[in-house]
Amino acid sequence: MEQAEAKARNEKKRAEVEIRKAKKEVKARTESMKSVEYFWGMGYITVVLFAIIQNGAFQNDFIDFFRIPFVWYMLFCDWLIYPTYDNGFNQKIAYTGGEAWVIRILAIVAVLFILVVVTAIIVEVIKRYKKMWDEILQMFLLGSLSGIAVLGDVIREHLPVNLILLFVFINVGIMILRMYIRKKLDYM
Repeated sequence: MEQAEAKARNEKKRAEVEIRKAKKEVKARTESMKSVEYFWGMGYITVVLFAIIQNGAFQNDFIDFFRIPFVWYMLFCDWLIYPTYDNGFNQKIAYTGGEAWVIRILAIVAVLFILVVVTAIIVEVIKRYKKMWDEILQMFLLGSLSGIAVLGDVIREHLPVNLILLFVFINVGIMILRMYIRKKLDYM
């Protein structure tokens, strides 16, 4: 009886050792697979980024994405210095002294209000995007980026839209579609 119990204990210990070895091997293989997946994923992203950098339409749109708001800012600053309006006959008419200051203050308040609202919307969209972040959104993110990188010149020939804004619209659209589908499936 003691020999049988000792043999059973030895077998149990041997089984535990084998289980630990198997778990270590599975963990090592999983780590290896993750590192290989990460390597190829980074390689894919690098190729896409190089394709974007090489794409002339995307380069122009990237520059325009930052240049156009800066030009608007400069025009607004010029208008704040010399506030004028168009009288309908393509003639610029200057505001009077007191009227000019009221309009300047209202314009600054309006611009600051618009900036605050747009910033709040962008922050909320980023929060929701982070909550929904998973492999499907990663796939759409890389897919839309790849499509724009490869087809950027063709898209620009037929659509006069900034490719960066197109990329943002596609990904926000996917997010809104997923939220709609998730809401519909919860109600059903």
